[in-house]
Amino acid sequence: MAENMKEIKERIDSVKNTNQITNAMNIVSSTKFKKFQVLTLKSREYAKTIGIAFDNLVAGMKSHNYEIFDGKPEVKKIGIVVMTSDRGLCGSFNSNTLRKLEEMKKNFEKENKEVSVITIGKKAKDYCKSRNIPVDSEYTQLIPETMFEKGKKISEDIVQFYLNDFYDEVYMIFSRFVSAIEYNIQIEKILPIEKKEGLPNKEYVFEPSEEEVLRSFIPKVLNIKLYQSLLENSASEHSARMSAMKQASDNAEEMIRKLTVQYNRERQTMITQELSEIVSGSEALK
Repeated sequence: MAENMKEIKERIDSVKNTNQITNAMNIVSSTKFKKFQVLTLKSREYAKTIGIAFDNLVAGMKSHNYEIFDGKPEVKKIGIVVMTSDRGLCGSFNSNTLRKLEEMKKNFEKENKEVSVITIGKKAKDYCKSRNIPVDSEYTQLIPETMFEKGKKISEDIVQFYLNDFYDEVYMIFSRFVSAIEYNIQIEKILPIEKKEGLPNKEYVFEPSEEEVLRSFIPKVLNIKLYQSLLENSASEHSARMSAMKQASDNAEEMIRKLTVQYNRERQTMITQELSEIVSGSEALK
């Protein structure tokens, strides 16, 4: 019985240590979440305004024969930008995204289309490499201070891949932040750019030319779109990790409670047994 009590005590100490770690990670994730939540919500309106301005600009173009809007004559090569986290311990956050990637890949391959990916986050990179999914570019360790510049580099690469016929279509998978306890997996087609119908046809003067303006403007618009998606994904990641660590801490506290009850029950049984032995010994001496 003493051995059993020792084992229970060791388990209680072990769970308490784990609980301290999950509590610390919950605090860290909560701090990061609040930072990304503010950045995401502030940037969301700006990204929306830029998108509307771009749609109006495209509607006012005189010429409409641009591959980046009209698409390729034949679609055979698909590029997918997939966003995950660098670290784990965030529940099903990464697995949901990677499951969606597998679904898309399977559907495109049924149509005899080649699929390769641009990974953002170490989890996506490791997943694709372990399953021999072609990776064209990989980006990890994105922090708020460099996220905009990284988004710019990624958007420029995507445009060049598309214009150089490396991709015929480009899609993006990311998690859109909703609240501290909710996010949604989003799939967006980013190239070719789809023209919005029904917008007012305004007259614009393009200098030096429509083509030059578009070549300069399109990567910037994609940069804003990617930057916003990176913020949304990061806010979702930290909210998921915060929830996962809170759940882990709650489970640890419940386990400690149950183990403590079990320990006290074993201790009480041992005390009762010792008392019985003492009483029995006293009776035998009479």
